[in-house]
Amino acid sequence: MGRLFPRSSLRRIVKKNAKDTNISKRADVLVYLDYILFLEELLKEASIEARQAGDKVLRQRHIERALETTLQKFRG
Repeated sequence: MGRLFPRSSLRRIVKKNAKDTNISKRADVLVYLDYILFLEELLKEASIEARQAGDKVLRQRHIERALETTLQKFRG
């Protein structure tokens, strides 16, 4: 089975953004898992926004409204 994400690209991004910090070898996996949790939460909040608006299809405006609350939840 192939990889679910481009691990080398993600490792490069993590290392670039954590310049003077020591990170473990598996930090990229944790970053990826956190990213997936964020996307799932964003989709859940956007679908709630769409239902409240009476729409059956997710639109950009639903995602933009849900983005604010989801970012607040994931802020450390």
